[in-house]
Formats: sequence, C-alpha cells, structure tokens
Amino acid sequence: MDNTWFNSPLLGLVLTFFTYKIGERLVEKLNLNFLPPLLTSCALIIFLITFTGLFTYEQYALGGTMINFLLGPATIALALPLVRNFSVLVKHYKILFIGVLTGTLSGVISIIFFARLFGASEQVMFSLVPKSVTTPIAMEIASTLGGIPPLTAACVICTGIFGAMCGHKILAAIGVKNDISIGLALGASSHALGVSSCIPISALQVAIGSLAIALVGIATAIFAPPLVNLL
Repeated sequence: MDNTWFNSPLLGLVLTFFTYKIGERLVEKLNLNFLPPLLTSCALIIFLITFTGLFTYEQYALGGTMINFLLGPATIALALPLVRNFSVLVKHYKILFIGVLTGTLSGVISIIFFARLFGASEQVMFSLVPKSVTTPIAMEIASTLGGIPPLTAACVICTGIFGAMCGHKILAAIGVKNDISIGLALGASSHALGVSSCIPISALQVAIGSLAIALVGIATAIFAPPLVNLL
C-alpha cells in the first residue's frame, strides 16, 4: 500500500475533521446532549491508531498538531457575546471578581494539596496546576512552572469534557439556576469546552463564561507561581 497519504499532514487534518463531524451527528441523531463531540472524536482516533495498525500517532500528529494554532482564535471568538452583554458584565463586576478569584485560588490550592497528599512528583503537579485554564494559556503556565505541556493539555481536555458533560447537571442538583452563576462556574472551572455547553441554553451564560475564561487564565498565571513556591 502507498504510504504517501499516511505520511501527509492531510491525514491528521481530515481525520480530525471527520471524526468530530461524526461526533456531532451522533449527538444530533441520538439526542446525546451530554456527550461532547470532542470526546467521540478522541475515542475514534485512539481506536483507529491502536487497533487498525493503518497509521501511527506520529503520522496522525503531522496534521493534528497543525490545528493547535486555532485554539487561541477559538478562545478569542468567545468574546463576541461580551459585546452583546457588556452592560450586564459591568453591572455584576463584583460577583465576577469574587467568583474568578475564588475559583482560581481554590483550583490551584486544591491541586497542590492533593498532589502532595498522593505523592505526585513536582513535575506532574506543575502540569496539573493550570488544568482549569484554556489550553494555550495552560500549556504556557505549565512550561513556565517546569511541568509537561502535553500532559497539561490532556488534563485540560479531560477537565473541559467533564464540565461540558456534567457541569449543568451538578449545578442544577445543588440548586444553582442563575445564568450568571452558571456561566461563571463553568468558565472558571472548565474553560471553553464547558462554556460551549452553554451555547444552546443561554447567551448570558456564554458571555459570563467567556469573560471568566480570560480572567481565570490571567489570574492563574499571576497566582500559580507564588502559590506553588509557598505551599
């Protein structure tokens, strides 16, 4: 078999696109709103690499990693709802400030505490600290701290998938119904993937969540290094 196709960046690009579209169709046809298409895409790609033997991860990554540059623009694109709801954001700036600060500090401190409790290496701990931050910022923070950026990216994705799948259910179970609180909680804890689950529900949730993504990224970059050294 000619391996030209399998050694081309097009393999990763096309495979990523089509597996994601398959995930979207599954959600649409089977009404699986709790299942993020990203999770289906990852599962299909892992299955193909592991069990078919048609290509390796390195061959897939030739094109798959080319998509990474879209992470930044995708995060920035979430700022559009901020313009539409700017007056609401200004009105609730105190809640946002307190929520972002609390979410950032509790997230970083809890990771440090449990990493030390279970004997994780410092490199692993540094990789986990920015797990609630959007991927481009999280990888940079991990690199600065001395962590492993690819491990950080994996943790960020898992955190986002969990937030997208379970965030609204958990918040509803504890009686949180306010759109501002929901958007803030998901944006601060599960970044863009979590906020994406708000899109069919409420533009205000998306607006608040988008702002939380940016603010938590900045706050984590500021507070993580001194907290790691202090604790």
